[in-house]
Amino acid sequence: MIVLPSVWGQNGNSSLQKQMEEIRSLCHSMQEENDLLKAEIRSRDSLAYTRLRLQIFEAFNTVPRLNFDFIHTTDKIAVTGLFTKLLQANNPTSDILGFRFNDVILETSEKYFLVELKSEPERTRFSQVIHKLVNNPVISVLANSNPITSVTAAIISTVAGFSSTSVQVEKEGNHIKNVAATTKDAFSQKNIEGFRLELQPYIEFYDALNTASSRYISNLKSINQKYNYLKAKVDAVHSQLFASIAISDSNTWIMLTQSLPDPGHGNTNFEKYIINPQILNCAAIAAGIPSLDQSVKEFRKEYELSLYSFLKEYILALQSAKKLSPSSIDHSKIDKLIGEIEGFIQHELQTEAS
Repeated sequence: MIVLPSVWGQNGNSSLQKQMEEIRSLCHSMQEENDLLKAEIRSRDSLAYTRLRLQIFEAFNTVPRLNFDFIHTTDKIAVTGLFTKLLQANNPTSDILGFRFNDVILETSEKYFLVELKSEPERTRFSQVIHKLVNNPVISVLANSNPITSVTAAIISTVAGFSSTSVQVEKEGNHIKNVAATTKDAFSQKNIEGFRLELQPYIEFYDALNTASSRYISNLKSINQKYNYLKAKVDAVHSQLFASIAISDSNTWIMLTQSLPDPGHGNTNFEKYIINPQILNCAAIAAGIPSLDQSVKEFRKEYELSLYSFLKEYILALQSAKKLSPSSIDHSKIDKLIGEIEGFIQHELQTEAS
């Protein structure tokens, strides 16, 4: 007997097979969506980790540089030795500018005053007085700004009160009838004024040097307050950053790479790092470093602009020295110092000055 396939059975199997295919298709779609979601989450975590890692690495690179920036900035002049030469230029006993003011003032005193003294004892006494005034360290120490002004004023005050005594003898025959002594000012007002006028350019020159130096020193007081604050902050952030994930100064980059591996190597579990409290704390510290870096850059700019202004003002003062008496000035030494200052500005402060 021939048995024909059941229409119902065929239809039932076909329907079941269709349902199975639909379920398989749905599962496949869900798997694809799940894989896509996992890939999206991993990509998001990878991006978050890469940003966090880059921020931390940049922080570890920046903080040590901030300390160097402070040292390089504040020691800029000291390293070159230029500041020592500028101090010598301010010193009237130095010949770094081609003359010693002590010699100038002695020569000028003799030029205007010794010629008016006829008696050799008086000339000797006057020379001794002037030498003591010129070489008296107390006058320079007590002077608030310009020791040259103090020395010049002391000499003028001395010569103004310097008197010369003449003796008149009245005789009758071979007998002395009367003796009279006359005291008068030893020096004329004309010579005193001539002395002052000849030294006035020197006084103005040293005033200009001292004004430039005083303004710079005054600016430094304000800048140093910022320096102390920023330096303490940089040191504190440096310590906090390295302590946050237990990194040492000696093997910084090796330890950092071990703590935060390259995101492109291996099957890195990014989520583990981006939720790690220590790493998040380190990242929070790192986030504040760009602002600190900017503060240090502003400090450097303020300091170097102050230094630039000081040196340019100092050059102008040195150039005014060329108006002084040519016989007492070696202009080549002034030009040499000006050249050193300009060279320093060009190589060390060119960026800041522009």
